Amino acid sequence: MKKIGVMGSTGSIGTQTLEIVRKYPGRLRVTALAAGSNAALLEAQAREFSPDFAVMWQKEAAEDLRVRLSDTKVKVACGMDGLLEMAALPGMDILVTAIVGMIGIQPTMEAIRAHKDIALANTESRGNAGHLIIPLARECGVSILP
Repeated sequence: MKKIGVMGSTGSIGTQTLEIVRKYPGRLRVTALAAGSNAALLEAQAREFSPDFAVMWQKEAAEDLRVRLSDTKVKVACGMDGLLEMAALPGMDILVTAIVGMIGIQPTMEAIRAHKDIALANTESRGNAGHLIIPLARECGVSILP
């Protein structure tokens, strides 16, 4: 079973990724989810997929999500620190990076350093930081999957 994390789980690519997970029960497990501000949708995703970890970019949304998920075992984190922690989670095999903007670069690099394969859907990571990410992936023996 492949264990995946989805950064940007409430966006178009993230929700499409979760549709694929639904189609392959027993073959894929969501271990972590991250979103910007949509705590209601991330709550629904967390209840469906039972990840160990969830991150909200906005502090207020993270507080809202903590309350919403207080009856679960999901650990909720916030901001860049939360994304970096998520990127390096033990046991996660693949990180889908579908976060919009430059925010995704640093967590992508952290995941590579933690030897996670990357399903790269963040244009900025590819375009603006490709000269850093590609050599780092080679050095760490990590696959970059477009």
